[in-house]
Amino acid sequence: MTNLKTVVIAAIIVTVSFAILSFEGYSLNEIIAEELSEDKGYLFAEDAVITGMFDFSKGTEISRFEIFTQNTGFKAREKFAFTLEKIVGETPLLHEVADHDFLYRNSAAEKKDDNTFDVKIIISQGKDQKRSFSYSSCFIKDYFVVSKTDNEEGWFDKGFAVVDHFEIQCGSYQPNNPVYEEMTAVKEIADAKSSIDYQSEQKKMER
Repeated sequence: MTNLKTVVIAAIIVTVSFAILSFEGYSLNEIIAEELSEDKGYLFAEDAVITGMFDFSKGTEISRFEIFTQNTGFKAREKFAFTLEKIVGETPLLHEVADHDFLYRNSAAEKKDDNTFDVKIIISQGKDQKRSFSYSSCFIKDYFVVSKTDNEEGWFDKGFAVVDHFEIQCGSYQPNNPVYEEMTAVKEIADAKSSIDYQSEQKKMER
């Protein structure tokens, strides 16, 4: 159980660090770098990191998530919905919105319009953003806390994880491809430089 306590404490520290950094005006790369400096106790392929940046009516909240799943929205006329999971920790604004949507669960119009928020999900490796997804006009469709374990192994040496599970639905969605954008930006600069060099050479020849 010692390992589990370490993981939970690390997750809480990371979330608090995110909130402090965002309000003090640090850049996204600095936030990601701070995130990478913490020992999470989790293993991710290629050291991928999932970061959620939430913009609520009451403020901004940034937190790391262990699981991000896009459920629907790729096909025409599908609703934009995704799932997030993380160790239960310091995300007071996100929890407040979840509680609000629970209280108004019998009034769909009020739940969707009175307490919507925007969120950007960023997938990074090291300090580099690899993929990001921007959602707007979102509300929490479902929320629950679940304890997870690796079958009977949890009762022995692997322990348990108490997890926040959020199912979020949004009014609009924009996929972002920062790697491609950077690649095309570099090409445009190179093309512009080549054009300038060509014009310079032409002027020299005219002389």
